[in-house]
Amino acid sequence: MTERLLEGTLTDTPFPRILFRIWQRENSGRVRLQKKEEEKFVDVDKGRVTIEQSGLDQTEFLATLAAKRVLSVEQAKRSETYAAAKNVSLVRALSELGLINPLPLWNLMESFYVRRIFDLFEWDEGRFSLEPGVSPDSGCPFGHLPTLGLIFQGIRQMQNTALIERTLPEETEPLYISLPYFLHLLNLDPHEKYVLNALSAAPNLQSFYARCELGKKESQKILFALACMDILSSPEKTGKGRPEPAAAEQGKILAALNEKCVHIHKFITKQIGPLAHTIIGNCLEEIKPGLGPLFQKMKLLEDGRIEVDAAIAMTLNHLSEDLFKSLVKGFDEILMAEVLAVKKSLGAAPETSLVKSLEKIGCL
Repeated sequence: MTERLLEGTLTDTPFPRILFRIWQRENSGRVRLQKKEEEKFVDVDKGRVTIEQSGLDQTEFLATLAAKRVLSVEQAKRSETYAAAKNVSLVRALSELGLINPLPLWNLMESFYVRRIFDLFEWDEGRFSLEPGVSPDSGCPFGHLPTLGLIFQGIRQMQNTALIERTLPEETEPLYISLPYFLHLLNLDPHEKYVLNALSAAPNLQSFYARCELGKKESQKILFALACMDILSSPEKTGKGRPEPAAAEQGKILAALNEKCVHIHKFITKQIGPLAHTIIGNCLEEIKPGLGPLFQKMKLLEDGRIEVDAAIAMTLNHLSEDLFKSLVKGFDEILMAEVLAVKKSLGAAPETSLVKSLEKIGCL
């Protein structure tokens, strides 16, 4: 896709907000962040943060391993000498010398990289810019990090309360709460779900703080995360006269669920051809009686989308909350049944591959 310009100041756009916009746009390239004489960069690929060799400070990584006593001082020196003599990366040296097994090595590397990124969450001044299409020197990345999860993890450990408070709406400003299509991807902790529920019933932050049983400091971290993701906003901050209609959000969620149905249909069709449509159709017929009245006249379209009863479809622009919840619950059951059909038809390995690919467009 064509990359759009993304640059500005960290005073106006905090780092977690930058990550969210990159995820939204599915940007690829290198994000450069500059604060006085210090410069950092983060590589992204289609909205995902990537762990690249060029972004891994090997000297610091080795020092961290030694400090954690994962390696002895002698082992650290030996791996550094080996990497220099063979002209290979430190990661490869550690592997070839057999000093750390592959799984713990990758876990340690990911943890080190994430901690490096967490430092950027505290930056409240400086500039940033995205350089689209920048290809790291290492070729294949070591791995990818889930961007939305990374945003929440980074904010959970933030200490810069001034930055957090500055980003939030004024306590007396009216609040708008959006329920976006990606809400189910966030894997909120119980206390974070509590805050979101309490927030939805509060006209402003002043009222929210008075009712919320979680401490203000921890509450503000959650509010900050929601603000960075456009779930929490106010007309004064955003310049919008009113929030996006709930119907539009409902439509996005239902479209996202149907997108996963299309993905499953494509996946199994690629494996076994036209027979896939029949297998999915039979699967839907089997579970239809348990789906409730909304799905009794549903149709499986050629591309794998599910079309509900035409009479119900006429009301999709003004669904009641109960009706919407019933539709979402039905789609969830359909998705689970379709994944199970893949397992029965193709085996456990293809099912695992399918679930991993589905995680990129939404968890089941």
